[in-house]
Amino acid sequence: MRWARARPWLSPTLFICMPHEKPATRAFSTSNRSIAWRKGRRRVIVRNVMRGLPSGTVTLLFTDIAGSTRLLEELGEHYADALAEHRRLLRATFEGHGGVEVDTQGDAFFLAFEKASDALAAAVDAQAALAAQGPIRARIGIHTGEPAVTEEGYVGIDVHRAARIAAAGHGGQILLSQSTRQLVDLGDLRDLGEHRLKDVGELRLYQVGDETFAPLKTLSQTNLPLPPTPLLGRKRELADLLRLLQVERKRLVTIVGPGGIGKTRLALETGAELVTAFEEGASFVDLSAVRDPQLVEPTIAAALGIGGELVDHLRERELLLVLDNLEQVVGVAPDIARLLEACTRLALLATSREALRLRAELEYPIRPLAEAPAVELFRQRARAMEPEFDADYERLTALCERLDRIPLAIELAAARVKILSADELLSRLDRRLPLLTGGARDAPERQRTLRATIEWSYELLEEDERRLFARLAVFAGGWTLAAAEEVCGARLDTLQSLVDKNLARPENGRFRMLETIREYALERFEESNETEQLRSRHAEYFLALALRAEPEVTGAEQHLWLDRLAVDYENLRATFEWYAATPGGVVKGLRLASALVLFWFNRSLYRDGLHWLERMLEAAEDDATVARAGALWGAGLLWALVGNEERAAPRLAQSLALARRLGDDTNIARSLDVLGLLAFFENDVRRARDLLEESIEVARRADDHWGLADGLGTLGSIYPLQGEFDRADTAGAEARAIGRKYGDRQGIRMANFGLALTAARRGRFSAARSLSEEGLAICREIGDLWFVSYFLWILANTEVESGDYEAARAHADESLKIARELEGPLLVVCALDAMAAVARAEGDDEAAQSHLAEAAEIGRSEIVPHSYLASVLRGLGELAAARGDLTDAEARFEESLARARGVDDPWAAARAMASQATLADHRNEGHLARALARDALVLQLQIGDQLGAVESLERLASIAIHGDETGRGARLLAAAAALREQLGAPPPSWRRRDRQEVEDLARQALGKAGYDASARQGSELSLEDAAAYATQ
Repeated sequence: MRWARARPWLSPTLFICMPHEKPATRAFSTSNRSIAWRKGRRRVIVRNVMRGLPSGTVTLLFTDIAGSTRLLEELGEHYADALAEHRRLLRATFEGHGGVEVDTQGDAFFLAFEKASDALAAAVDAQAALAAQGPIRARIGIHTGEPAVTEEGYVGIDVHRAARIAAAGHGGQILLSQSTRQLVDLGDLRDLGEHRLKDVGELRLYQVGDETFAPLKTLSQTNLPLPPTPLLGRKRELADLLRLLQVERKRLVTIVGPGGIGKTRLALETGAELVTAFEEGASFVDLSAVRDPQLVEPTIAAALGIGGELVDHLRERELLLVLDNLEQVVGVAPDIARLLEACTRLALLATSREALRLRAELEYPIRPLAEAPAVELFRQRARAMEPEFDADYERLTALCERLDRIPLAIELAAARVKILSADELLSRLDRRLPLLTGGARDAPERQRTLRATIEWSYELLEEDERRLFARLAVFAGGWTLAAAEEVCGARLDTLQSLVDKNLARPENGRFRMLETIREYALERFEESNETEQLRSRHAEYFLALALRAEPEVTGAEQHLWLDRLAVDYENLRATFEWYAATPGGVVKGLRLASALVLFWFNRSLYRDGLHWLERMLEAAEDDATVARAGALWGAGLLWALVGNEERAAPRLAQSLALARRLGDDTNIARSLDVLGLLAFFENDVRRARDLLEESIEVARRADDHWGLADGLGTLGSIYPLQGEFDRADTAGAEARAIGRKYGDRQGIRMANFGLALTAARRGRFSAARSLSEEGLAICREIGDLWFVSYFLWILANTEVESGDYEAARAHADESLKIARELEGPLLVVCALDAMAAVARAEGDDEAAQSHLAEAAEIGRSEIVPHSYLASVLRGLGELAAARGDLTDAEARFEESLARARGVDDPWAAARAMASQATLADHRNEGHLARALARDALVLQLQIGDQLGAVESLERLASIAIHGDETGRGARLLAAAAALREQLGAPPPSWRRRDRQEVEDLARQALGKAGYDASARQGSELSLEDAAAYATQ
């Protein structure tokens, strides 16, 4: 339980948590105790540091000062003294009757009594003492029950009941429950009948004495309709409204939102919570049937059961009026203003689809439900219709998203589960309005179908508003003010009016309609005679946007332009559809497709881009323009990225031929660039290099800085796979400089990838990490998921080598998730290889085996460069060796070496040879092991693979120790350890085990002093000196 002075925006005395709210515990502290309440399961916890609380059947008593706000205003600085005297008097009275003070909060008390008669006597004496004291009057509520006593205090629904009973009374009044009445002498008790109390149901209440009071502040004394179901997903909004109306004492709060959003339901819940906060409670006025503003006041009077002038009856009354459905009578605003001015204790909570625009008004917009409450609402309503209904969360989330997470739409859709599954519902939501009918028969007519709800708003529009409302349906996914003005001829005032009426919504500098509302608007649009003209203007507007963006997406503001295209992508799709269906439109459609290639590429929308590119290319086969050459290049690029060489190669060849015929150097360079990438994917590395070098030459001639940076960066990512690290650094540095010069983030990203890959292969992990992190940040900014996955792969491998397995796993997990979403074979292979490295480092060889086996299968069947496949095969060989299957290990290492040599990859070849050396050592083939390890070491030194060279030193150390060259082995082992420390690359766990075994052998053979001397000598060797010593 939570007292009002802790959360003063709740009920005037205390807060009773609602049983349907999710569990949550909060606490506050007073000077000598803390009180906590736990929402959910109708329970309240009162934590009390005192011991000795009565247990078993206990009578609970609550008090609270009536009209404390008015008293504070009247007494001013004397209020504190009066409050202190009030507390002293009550404490003395309650203690005299054996009451145990459970808690005091502000001007309210909570006490427990072992006997109901003692509680009643204490209450009577307290009221008598307060009457004699002066101006302060208190309401007192008493209830008897069996609350559980825990270490935290009393727990249970009986605490709720006692608190609600007290809150229902008036100053000077004592109220008892039926359970207390049965335990005391009847005496002077007055039966007040059954009363519905918030959250605790119906209770029969009794009053002590025959004094006449105003009707109790219970739900039974109001005309607030009783909602049939709990309120879901509006906890924050409810708390806001309670605070505004009770704590901040706002006089007029208007809940605004589109039809079906749940305005009335939220207003009813708010009113029910505030029944006890106003002296005369809360009353509900349904204005949905009223169309004439002059009839609003008579309707309010009728709802209150009064005659004569409304102002005269409300002038002195402290009352909350809930005015539902004001949108069709917003002309009553001046009358509302006069009513509030004359009735200073009156508060209004209104619901409307547009605000009244009064100075006293606080507009409170509500949005669609959050995801989790929307799903729960659907589930609950569906199970009310079909108790066996079940569907997974993801499917229901998708369904609710298609329904805009509007409560009414969700409820109407849930009503269909008797005959439609969740999947069938989803498939039918392209046309929502015919589906979302058949609401509850006891619902207002306007809420029985979603169409009726929207029509209610539409019919209230002026003619110019209706016209613009229909025209705006031409936009898919939203629009800007400029677009609305140019395409629809929108006037600002008219658009503002639609926003005010919640038929359009402003969002981040744009506007949109909820899809349910847009579907209705689209029906009105299709009925008009403007459809062709407006769709044509719409298409021209967004073609112009794409053409303007085309050069910008390679410049300094490319991230902004990519975002701009992304937010209008649904409009661009609609433009494609219009051009495809319009005679003569395909030429413009082809131009649009050509302009969007880099957008599709950067946002990883490969399949969607291919759909439109191929559709436009086929429709405009006779076109021989630069636009067609660009579209052919784009199709080839995207086909290559999804791993379809058979579709990529012809498109690229066509693009190159057409561009050469047109003298279009930009598309010549870009086609050669992708043809080089495709040759690399197909493991024709020599041809790949030739094509990329030609691409770079043409891009320089064309002054195409994007193509030049991309070609250099691509070449810079191939050089390290052939052990040409210095050339890779040179190409990457130039690409990076070009990117920085033009602010081209894509160029920097491409350069960083090659540079990071080179640094990683050199064993320069700090540089690899830094370059990858910068590249990753750029890719996240521009939305390039392909290279996000790439950089995460490099980071994962870098972290494995650096010993940070937790970070490595996070990077590898995300890399693989993205790779699978993009369906990029090479990305998936790389990510699986990284996942395997993490798993092996963590000791999970079974998981590593599974990842590598999948990677090998993909690498052999898809277009994946053999350099990457060689790494996978080597990993499988090491796992086979670890489990003792030396035959399988040998086959894997041989294939790895063959794949590496087939593409001239000395880095991968040396690693495979080194692994073969380890295998020969396991087989006690010392001479072969030493020869293989030495060859690997020489090659690694030659190309600059520092970590590989260190690992080869470790192998040669093991071979030497096993071959009775213990001193030599100890020196090499110590040299490798020192060099690992310099590189920041500690040995992985599975290598540490092998290393420790070898070291133990050396220590046993040399003794402590001998081993330490050899180790000192070895630790002082440089990599070159250690390698020379190892190969002697």
